[in-house]
Amino acid sequence: MKIAITGGIAEGKSTVVAFLSQLGASVASADEIAREVMHEPAVIAELERWFGGDLLADRERFRREVLQSPEARRRLNKIVHPGVAKRIDQIPSGYVEVPLLYEARLQHLFDAVWVVTCGPEEQARRLLSRYGQTADVRALRAWQLPTLSKIRIADVVIRTDTTFEIVQISTEQAHRGLFSR
Repeated sequence: MKIAITGGIAEGKSTVVAFLSQLGASVASADEIAREVMHEPAVIAELERWFGGDLLADRERFRREVLQSPEARRRLNKIVHPGVAKRIDQIPSGYVEVPLLYEARLQHLFDAVWVVTCGPEEQARRLLSRYGQTADVRALRAWQLPTLSKIRIADVVIRTDTTFEIVQISTEQAHRGLFSR
């Protein structure tokens, strides 16, 4: 069984994945897979064709452009997501942290979807803590579908606006529940 772990930015996906790893579960990260895909020569060539310049030498310019331009993000995703999807499809089972699961239309690669959420107020607090008080929380959230939309179609929802112990117990119960069916 292959399970997607998704949710909004700063909602606790990595915490849940870390707990799953402690339980001995197989875990992977779509972000890590994307970083690997972006180092493939064909992908680098295509990105440089679209974005110009030497991306490996000028990563900051590239990052800035992608952050500021929805069109640049769409281009980046169109180039990178097929390789990410292919690698995810090759994972036989386990958990995969996929922040942009629905946005990248990757849900068909999974048997179930878990959504991790802390709620919008806690998410805003975490984003401001992570990126500073000048962070544009709305812009950071704009990259992803609202978590509430994801919750409505989730197989499992794990709340992270509580103690680590409760998150750990909730994660373990959901994980164990997969194997008691």
